[in-house]
Amino acid sequence: MNINIGDLVTLKGLSQINEKPIGLVKGAVGPMQLKVIWLNVDVAKRYALKHIIKTKKLEVVSEA
Repeated sequence: MNINIGDLVTLKGLSQINEKPIGLVKGAVGPMQLKVIWLNVDVAKRYALKHIIKTKKLEVVSEA
């Protein structure tokens, strides 16, 4: 599945966890990296997430 600008994303493999980090894709940095703004910062800090993350680690929650 393609991840586009404006999509809501989360980390892959967290289907059983209630508190998942949710992010908004701001743009593409490289061919396989995206700039993501994490909406729930506290949860994102728990998973030590940065603003630039590889696409293979993300899955789409909602398309723009």
